[in-house]
Amino acid sequence: MRLVAMDLDGTLLRSDKSISDAAIEAIREAHSRGVAFAVATGRMFQTSQPVVDGLLDELPIIAYNGALIKYSNCGLTLLRLPIAARGGERVVRFMWEWGIVFQAYIDDQLWVARVAPETVAYSKKYGAPINVMEDIEEFVNREAFKYLVLDDEERIADVRKAIDGVLDPGLRTMLSSPGMIEIVRSDVSKGRALSHLASSMGISMDNVMAIGDSENDIDMLRAAGIGVAMGNAGDDVKAEADYIVASNDDDGVVEALERFALL
Repeated sequence: MRLVAMDLDGTLLRSDKSISDAAIEAIREAHSRGVAFAVATGRMFQTSQPVVDGLLDELPIIAYNGALIKYSNCGLTLLRLPIAARGGERVVRFMWEWGIVFQAYIDDQLWVARVAPETVAYSKKYGAPINVMEDIEEFVNREAFKYLVLDDEERIADVRKAIDGVLDPGLRTMLSSPGMIEIVRSDVSKGRALSHLASSMGISMDNVMAIGDSENDIDMLRAAGIGVAMGNAGDDVKAEADYIVASNDDDGVVEALERFALL
């Protein structure tokens, strides 16, 4: 393997949001042998960069499920694919009118039209400051990397079905974790972003390993030469993987690296 892409939450990060010492050691050892690394996450760049700061000298971050590729330290932007201004107007107005809790990510900042308890909990969990833009007209006139819907796990499937019914052309939904619906451009995915990154490095996708645990990781697992699902992944993710490792709390990433990158 010449390039390894890892999801963050539920994959590289343990349940307490830390990276184990064993994972840090394995990543640095593989990197010293010439293996390149990247993280691929639904998170914003702003909340991803501190998590991996110091892991390696430089690390490409595929953020917003592939809508942005930006290097962790030098700040070089390799890819930028936001939803255009008014590109999500129909679905935004629908969510606003029906009281669905949603967030927009504008200029790598978290914005809401109104603050809800779910947003406050998200902000505390991921360390993203909340910005409020109460004028819905201005809200729909701003380009955004993605919209994120927060709802109860028990009814998230019904909420997604309703949103899919009013999606603007060129947009799609995906689940990044229980209770979270991501709305991005149809041409945005971790798999496509990873292919773009590998191409920029002169690396064939046959020599890429992707590791993930959620629905938004599936296309990345399919695109890579080796797709690895975490032990805590859902059955739909495991069904698409070439290999299944231990859970995020049991150093599944280390297992994958030892098997395919530290031979």
